[in-house]
Amino acid sequence: MERLPYDIWHIIFQLACTDGGYTGCALASASKSVRSTSAAARLHSVSLHSLLQVRRFLVCLERIRRSTGAETPPVHHLFLSFVPQTCDAPLRKFRKTTDYARGERSRLQQLLNDHREWNAAKVAWNHEFVLHVARLLQAAAPSLRTLTVIQSRQIRLPLLWYNLPALRELTLFGDDRLFLRLPQPGLLVSGESDDSDFNMYGVSSPPAIGGTPCVPFPSLERLHVVLAYPKLHPWKQTLPHWAALAPRLTHLRLSGDDEQLLQTLRGVLGLATTITPPGPPSADRSEHPAAADRVSSDGVPASPYPDLSVVMVQMGEHWVRRPEGGAQRQNRTGEDVVLRPEVKKVAALCAEGPYSGTRAVFVRDQGPRMEDWPKLLRRDWEERMKGEVGCWGDRVSEDTDEVGLEGGLVPPTAVLMAGQEGRDGQRSTRAARGWLKAVFSRTLANGRKARGD
Repeated sequence: MERLPYDIWHIIFQLACTDGGYTGCALASASKSVRSTSAAARLHSVSLHSLLQVRRFLVCLERIRRSTGAETPPVHHLFLSFVPQTCDAPLRKFRKTTDYARGERSRLQQLLNDHREWNAAKVAWNHEFVLHVARLLQAAAPSLRTLTVIQSRQIRLPLLWYNLPALRELTLFGDDRLFLRLPQPGLLVSGESDDSDFNMYGVSSPPAIGGTPCVPFPSLERLHVVLAYPKLHPWKQTLPHWAALAPRLTHLRLSGDDEQLLQTLRGVLGLATTITPPGPPSADRSEHPAAADRVSSDGVPASPYPDLSVVMVQMGEHWVRRPEGGAQRQNRTGEDVVLRPEVKKVAALCAEGPYSGTRAVFVRDQGPRMEDWPKLLRRDWEERMKGEVGCWGDRVSEDTDEVGLEGGLVPPTAVLMAGQEGRDGQRSTRAARGWLKAVFSRTLANGRKARGD
């Protein structure tokens, strides 16, 4: 290891530690020299799947800080997953039918006692979650570039205090309740709601520093949202408010199987918020015929994202219309997709309004099943930290319709490491590669000369 300079070893270790922490743990256990040399790169990417892992990781950070006397090693890419299969959050448990009392009053009392026991455990877990995950984000904030959060409808997460000034990319699966809450009452789903729906545990939304609201994502450029299930506040209510949390957003992708996805998109962009979905007219549309003339409400500005350049939309299972006019939900095989003209309408509104340089991209690919999304998002997260295109490129050209007239997607060959896009980033990356090649060749030549080759 003495023959190569530290800068080259740092790059090697950083390129190796792109699997969520497994390689970093192996490097820490290899030898004292490898452990000390790789200290600054072992936490390049971190993947955590439970509150217990978060606590242990914080303990590990504290031990590293005390043993080295230096600052906390930088965490550049973070993957958080809280799903029933791996998370330690208490879940609702129901007894077998034969274990319940026969009398109705006794059976109801058993159900009530079970709910109270679960609720007490979940409230305690929520308090620990707010404490430890907020500390995790605070420790990683100075260097964190990409963040992916996987949530489940069985485990509702509490609101956190956060401020991530260096974050460039954010992916949310299912919900954004971890970062945003609205003052009005939300949707309470039987069998899913818990104490965190109305208890903020002393956290304000949006986050504030010294009582003054702050911009928690000042550098966020790419936001990928997967609409997976009903949430406390629907996406069409919460997404428009992300303009205040991430004002420099340039890429927005909406994926999932939500019938109101495009209506949500219009609300996010500050355009007219009504889209006529396939099917019979509803009471809301008949009672409000002038709804198409409205723009997003709740104080959201008409052009919330001045730097937005790419908008991507991908549906799970599409709404299609049969030739006889009956609407039915089925796969797109042999049918015309109704959402495609609606995407063109959104693109036309963008071209005429403040988003004249924004390209609307409709991904016709049916996409994965909802239970397969976490694995796909994990793959996208790993691809982006390696400099690949991830979910932001034209993976399958025949399955993508680019509807906008100006701008365009960054070709895969020009996509760099997350947070380093642009012409300046390309020039710096080429210069870094040339420097690395020159230093590596010079080091090998010096090694041969020292050996007398």
